[in-house]
Amino acid sequence: MKFKKLIQFFMICAVGSVAMPAGAQQTVAGLPPLHVDGNYFKDEQGNKVVLHGVMDTPNAYFNGGRWGWNYDSNGVTSCIAYFEKLFTAITDYDQGAYCNIFRLHLDPAWTNGTKGSWKVDDRETGDSEADISKYTGTRLTNYLSSLYVPIAQKAMKNKMYVIMRPPGVCPNTIYVGGSYQKFLLDVWDRVSKNTLVQKYCGQISLELANEPINVKLANGNSSEKALHDFFQPIVDKIRANGFKGIILIPGTGYQSNYRDYIKYPITGDNIGYAVHNYAGWYDNSDEHCDVNNAIKKFGESVPIIRTNPIVITEVDWSPKNSSNIKNYNEMGQPVYGNYGTWATASTSKWGKAYKAILDYYGNVSMTLTGTGDYIDIDDYINKKKVTPAFKAAMEKNGVDPYEACGVACFDWYEKYFQENYASLTRYQPKQEIPENPFAMKKDWFNPNICGEGTATITDLSSILYLKNLGCSGWRYEEEEGLDLSKYKSLTIHLAKKVTAENVVFRLYDSSNYWNEAYEFTLPKSERDIEIPLQNLKKVSGENLDLSHIRIAGFTTTSSAGQTIYLKELTLELDETAINAPKTGISDEEEGFFDLMGRPVENPTHGFYIRRSDRKKVFIP
Repeated sequence: MKFKKLIQFFMICAVGSVAMPAGAQQTVAGLPPLHVDGNYFKDEQGNKVVLHGVMDTPNAYFNGGRWGWNYDSNGVTSCIAYFEKLFTAITDYDQGAYCNIFRLHLDPAWTNGTKGSWKVDDRETGDSEADISKYTGTRLTNYLSSLYVPIAQKAMKNKMYVIMRPPGVCPNTIYVGGSYQKFLLDVWDRVSKNTLVQKYCGQISLELANEPINVKLANGNSSEKALHDFFQPIVDKIRANGFKGIILIPGTGYQSNYRDYIKYPITGDNIGYAVHNYAGWYDNSDEHCDVNNAIKKFGESVPIIRTNPIVITEVDWSPKNSSNIKNYNEMGQPVYGNYGTWATASTSKWGKAYKAILDYYGNVSMTLTGTGDYIDIDDYINKKKVTPAFKAAMEKNGVDPYEACGVACFDWYEKYFQENYASLTRYQPKQEIPENPFAMKKDWFNPNICGEGTATITDLSSILYLKNLGCSGWRYEEEEGLDLSKYKSLTIHLAKKVTAENVVFRLYDSSNYWNEAYEFTLPKSERDIEIPLQNLKKVSGENLDLSHIRIAGFTTTSSAGQTIYLKELTLELDETAINAPKTGISDEEEGFFDLMGRPVENPTHGFYIRRSDRKKVFIP
């Protein structure tokens, strides 16, 4: 899908076996750095991450002229502002949009000059997007700093990971040592040297090429080793420049064939593979949509799915609405008229088998081919309304809008969000646990561990609004978490009694909010609610590891939400544990200790344990 590719949004996951070293990346608030572990994307806590989103390109033609038509400094500001609007729309949870990955095309409209400046081998010439003759490296360097990285930063601030894709698409045949490999080496040399790209290597990934068709050795021979020999030097260049993040490798056949990588894989850490999938590929279409066959054929064409994470970086569909052939796809198959996508298919047929591939393998992320395949862009620009793509036109024609990718992916993305990464969107960088681990401080208490809660924090009490199935509380991201094993009890002090039995307090010994936890329902009759901390069990009956608490917080099962008035949480030390060396408190010692049992020589304002009677006291 050559010419149309300029508007696509794709996501690519990468594969490697070693987490990025501490300090290798700048952490973006709410966006934990990712690395490759086996055939999964994982965060720092080891949670598996599967991502879903879109791709787009800063190209005036494909953006419908919505930000103007100037490919110079005059157009940069308006272009960035336009993409910021898109990012706000596709991450608007309240309106049902749940994207967390954005594939950014480094569009050649900005990187190309007016005259030919790149020497091209005769056998690698191409037209339109495949023509690299006007590529100018200095323009890429300039607009990387002024346009592309700022767009990426806007995406990351909206809690989306970013994949950068090089300018244009591959010509029909590319060669090891040829002009196109040299072009990609120059592109990625410049990008991977960029200071901010390196700093955000946990959030920015690099996709090395778009839709190679044929890859051959320098002498023109076909070989199982050609893909490796073409892309391995580019990977090595990127690593030599200091970029430690995820690198995504394409296959041949418009990114549909990865068989040669089994014998000759790309080596190194944090390596993944980017795949495309359209109706008619992998022996799957509306006319032939067998679920088991689709899973089998995909696995045969993309066997590295068993060793590395996969991102389907191009996919879209809408049902047939015309008997006229509008074009022929990459495989030479006719594509009939539809509602505005590259591929023609229905969710209930082709889409059912496609989704089965995602769910069967479990390590496949995806991005739709364009923002306009996910939302109605003009509906948002003009009305601030986030509407699934193609919905209005299909309803007007009496066609179920779920049959197209817009409405279907609104449904899928929200469900995947709840299953795979809702807790990650509320990620907080690691902080040292304060003396009071349940301190009600704005820089410590998090009303949005999951969901969109709010907190009004004062010196006397705090008002918490809990959204249904959301969570407000505390995260303990230090290596060992919060140790509650030396405490006898935890008491929740309320300023007002709860009005219904639908407020639950939870303790987790895992960083993943969706894992099992200990649950305690707050009774309506009490303001001071004591929870004994002996032999706590999770919902399943498994023991809770009190020495390794990662999350503590409140949630509600009320569909309307729930407000609670919280004064504080306090801990009472276990008498037997107080004298144990690990607590830091012994009978011979005098003075005060913090709520974690650590001696305090000169206590100031706050709560402490008094040595003489083991009571909690407040020092004003």
